[in-house]
Amino acid sequence: MEFREWQSKIAEKVIDALRNNFLVILQAPTGSGKTLFALYTSLKVKQKVIFVVRTHNEFFPVYRELSTHFRDKRYAFLVGKSLACVYTSSDVDPQDIYCGGCELFNVADVKINDPPKISLNKLKDESKKLGFCPYYSLLETIKSADVILLTYPYLFMPWLRNSLDINWEDYVIIVDEAHNIENISNMEEKRLNKKIIELAISQAKSQNAKSILERLKENLEKLVYSDDRYILVDNDKLASITLSDDEIDTLTEEYEDIRKDMIKNKSLTKNYLGSVIRFFELLKDEKVRVFSYSNSLVAKYVISSDFINILNDEKISFMLMSGTMQPLNYLRDIIGINRKIVYIDVEKIMRSRLTGTYECLISMDVTTTYSLRSEQMARKYASYLLKIFYNSNKHILAIFPSYEFMHMVSKFLNNIGYLKEDSETSIEDIIDKVKKGKTLIMGIARGKISEGIEIVENGISLISDVAIVGIPYPPIDDYLKLRASEISKVLKKDVSDELIRIQALTAVKQAIGRSIRSPRDKAIVWLLDKRYDSLWWKKELNCLNARKIKL
Repeated sequence: MEFREWQSKIAEKVIDALRNNFLVILQAPTGSGKTLFALYTSLKVKQKVIFVVRTHNEFFPVYRELSTHFRDKRYAFLVGKSLACVYTSSDVDPQDIYCGGCELFNVADVKINDPPKISLNKLKDESKKLGFCPYYSLLETIKSADVILLTYPYLFMPWLRNSLDINWEDYVIIVDEAHNIENISNMEEKRLNKKIIELAISQAKSQNAKSILERLKENLEKLVYSDDRYILVDNDKLASITLSDDEIDTLTEEYEDIRKDMIKNKSLTKNYLGSVIRFFELLKDEKVRVFSYSNSLVAKYVISSDFINILNDEKISFMLMSGTMQPLNYLRDIIGINRKIVYIDVEKIMRSRLTGTYECLISMDVTTTYSLRSEQMARKYASYLLKIFYNSNKHILAIFPSYEFMHMVSKFLNNIGYLKEDSETSIEDIIDKVKKGKTLIMGIARGKISEGIEIVENGISLISDVAIVGIPYPPIDDYLKLRASEISKVLKKDVSDELIRIQALTAVKQAIGRSIRSPRDKAIVWLLDKRYDSLWWKKELNCLNARKIKL
């Protein structure tokens, strides 16, 4: 196994830190070899590793390193019931699946040797013929595996973590793209809106259940607003939608009947009664607050302490890694990691770039400051994007602060090929679009495109230009204010500015990272907002020599 210079230089430091119960933070850019390094150092400390990623698509790079460099290690992976079950549609909530009534509720002794996606498809094909459950068979394989691949919920959601019956102290746990842990509690948020209730009504059979849901729909519509920002709903107003124990029991009986009928008919679709019930179950937790957001009620935790507390267990070995990790003081104060930490920024240690390069340009005649988001400003931004499009070598990624402003700008983009992110956009959609010619890919900060895509050919990025349309500060809404207030109370200092700036910085770095996927990549980063012309932004983005431009 050949190591890069940085890997050889810091390997022993990381191994010693893990052995001495330090939580290791590893910041290194995409394409620098983090995955291989993390596996190598972790397996030097313990015989078993759990590799935790954000999405199932991120299993493959880990499998690739294992199959190339660690062929003696047995690997296993786990996906959710809704993905593993042979009778489900993709939108089913795993908690809605009634396994006890399934004729395939058996475990088979399966071997996992192929890539995760291929292995899962094979299991699902074989399970019907041989009469076993892919999910529980995969669950059984993790007991004997040396390296286990999981997604975030299996580590950070306590009830799901406990369901695995794993002794976590036996493993080194690697968390990839770990900058995402800041908002990890969002995995557990629950939504309720008119559409969900109407679909629950269509599934309900008894008139009693339908009447309960009709009243709920009528009262809910008085509490929600169309704004795409979180507006706190006070407890007095929530009383109007509160369901009694008897009403919850009535809905639960209907819900259980639907679950059993679906598995009996071998056709599992989303059970909307379950969505209603789980919303009200979450409200029982006093740490949960309810907000109106885009015509929905959203029940969510204000801070993530209950979800990240496992990181503070000094009996468990952790390595958190990302190319855009938050600063150490932010991880301690805002996120709440209070154990011993070794923070390693590889490029600072090596005093050089480990991967591709980019040139920065700062536009001095545009801004997305909310009070100036006019149609005239949108036209100017469109002119910049057209200029970038016609002068770029490859495809362009443009990241916006909001869907609203993205739609406003897109009205003035004529005669060019572009794709706008929406709730249904997939990586397959993007790849299909870019195959047809040069494309302007437009996404939202902290969305699936700005963090979740890799468009490459032979290892080289197909994105040559990244346009950051404005500064993607998180919206200063009731959720952010409440979160800042709670953290500030604990720390006895105001953290609002830090909370906003670091989230924006992480979003910008993630967007830039879409264009730098290997040491051979070169990109142009267009910082389209005059507010980037500050020492803080230029220093944090390694853009001290940025060129200033105007239309």
